Amino acid sequence: MTADWLHPALRFAQYVVLLGLFGIVAFRVVRLRRVVPDTSMTSFRAIAVAAMMAPILSLAVMLASVAAMMGQPIQDLELATVQAMVLMTDTGTAFLARMVLLALGLAAVLFIRPITPQHILAAWCYGLALVTFAWSGHAAATGGTFGLVHRLNDGLHLLAAGLWIGAIGWFTILVLAAHKNPDRVKPEDLRDAMESFAPLGITLVVVVAVTGVLNSHLVFGLENSMDVLGTTYGWLLAAKVLAVALMVMCAARNARLVRRSFIVQSGRQAATDVTLVAVRSSLAVELLLAIFVVMLVAFTGLASPMG
Repeated sequence: MTADWLHPALRFAQYVVLLGLFGIVAFRVVRLRRVVPDTSMTSFRAIAVAAMMAPILSLAVMLASVAAMMGQPIQDLELATVQAMVLMTDTGTAFLARMVLLALGLAAVLFIRPITPQHILAAWCYGLALVTFAWSGHAAATGGTFGLVHRLNDGLHLLAAGLWIGAIGWFTILVLAAHKNPDRVKPEDLRDAMESFAPLGITLVVVVAVTGVLNSHLVFGLENSMDVLGTTYGWLLAAKVLAVALMVMCAARNARLVRRSFIVQSGRQAATDVTLVAVRSSLAVELLLAIFVVMLVAFTGLASPMG
């Protein structure tokens, strides 16, 4: 992997891990206590591995960022240079805060078992760690009151996106479990969980859309949209918007399948299995689109809207 690809690749990995951690833990604590068996060790191991990876990736991204700013390979960085960037810049302060939050989140995950509502501490830690991303990149370039608004808006955008991704991940796991072992995860409980999620899901989509539009305006001004579309940043942003729109279509299809098929065909195992397969396929596509969006975010954050 060349140096040009290392930085965005590490950013992509960091976003995937931290968005996933926040979304999975927060959504599990808030919405799925009665659906997910608390004895599930598979989900715990996955969360624990991601929690251990998060601080390592954050450190790697910080080093890659410093190397990119200095125009030199990571291995040639001097300790004094890294210390200056960490201790004397807003990006460095955000990095230190993120590392503390990730350490606290890791401790909560490892020492509170199995996954219980007590993991609200981990959810808070990972949520706040997500917000620290707003103190770097395009949002950090804005100063004064508008800069604070930009950062808070960016943080809210990330939190809503994390919850959305967490919901997709959990429902994918639950659909697979309900299909393989309906005695452990009952299809009717899954249906009720998905139906109860609908209002929150709509709210998250609206928040992602509104904060995304506001963020774009704060970065380049919506009146300059046509000029921005002629840049790499513009193309990446347009691809992101299209992918999010496709995610919304998948979510709408999931809701339609759950609302019609589970209710109309209740009590018929064969029909229920067909519905579960259809929902599973739709969720898989939505999850892949979410990962693609995160990849675009990793690259967009390093591109300039001015070309």
